[in-house]
Amino acid sequence: LVMNRRVYDTTMPINYLASVWAVAVIIREKFPEESENCEGFTMLLMRFGMKCMSEQTTPFMLYQFVIRGFQRLVLSFSLPSAEFEMLTHLSTNQLGRDDPQKCLSAFGLLMTCMYCGREGSRVINLERDQDSTDQMLAGAMDKMRKILDCVGHCCDTQAKPLAAVICYLVTDFFPKEQMINTFVSEFLSPRQQNRHLISLVLYDLFQGMITAGNFNQICEWVLLVLRNFVQLKPLSFSVWSTTVLLLCSSKNRNLSRFLPYIVSDVTHVEPDVFVLICKDFAENLSKEEKISFLDMLKLGNSVHYEEDNQNEYRVVFRMLREVPVVTTNEQ
Repeated sequence: LVMNRRVYDTTMPINYLASVWAVAVIIREKFPEESENCEGFTMLLMRFGMKCMSEQTTPFMLYQFVIRGFQRLVLSFSLPSAEFEMLTHLSTNQLGRDDPQKCLSAFGLLMTCMYCGREGSRVINLERDQDSTDQMLAGAMDKMRKILDCVGHCCDTQAKPLAAVICYLVTDFFPKEQMINTFVSEFLSPRQQNRHLISLVLYDLFQGMITAGNFNQICEWVLLVLRNFVQLKPLSFSVWSTTVLLLCSSKNRNLSRFLPYIVSDVTHVEPDVFVLICKDFAENLSKEEKISFLDMLKLGNSVHYEEDNQNEYRVVFRMLREVPVVTTNEQ
């Protein structure tokens, strides 16, 4: 491989290129010391693989073959640290590809790199040094931002598989409390095209925290960010967003089953459904928290009063104020 410089020509027959790649990967995996002593071998292997991944004209079959080879080298810990970082950076950048198949293949390689790299060593507690942990969290956060950016702008074919595994990544690599603001900011972003997917991720995140016994913390946090939701415009979008937020944080599994139906239509929420979900949320608040919740509903009414003087916020505010809800702390 080192001597055959023609291997850089990715227009050659796919079978030939795949055969050369397979032999190179096996040599690197099975004979690491010998391949290191062969000047330029590892660099030539990396250049060829990275060129195949970078070129738009690379056939998907060859692209996938190269991805599988890189994954094998990563899983066998056969790459030096510098080459490993190059590969991680490349797979992260490949998430922005227009081709859904290549994007998802690159995402698979990125996951392999994350779980086998320094971030992965944190997952299984191999590294406990605080400085190393902070550095690994920063690196993992950069990758998460790239994944979220891809979810927000890609077609459903690409975005749905990425969104489906985000909650697992959060569980493995991040303190959940630190990620809530990230996902809410993504949800509220004007550039976000797939809010329904971010909603499902937020639901999984909240439900995981509820299972861990952190429901009171979720309520406090929801009340802090609710101001941003009730002030969204137009009114229909504000009501939909508030409904999703409260439903994601609900302990009522019967209500939670409605989430997929609600997130499917960002333009409308039935008023009765909104009232029911707000009442369910209020039932789990302390007296002080309920006062804060009423203040947010009052703010939502004032913001949208000109658009609709009988808006949903006004209806719920009057109902909860005039008919006090028995909270769980009072039962």
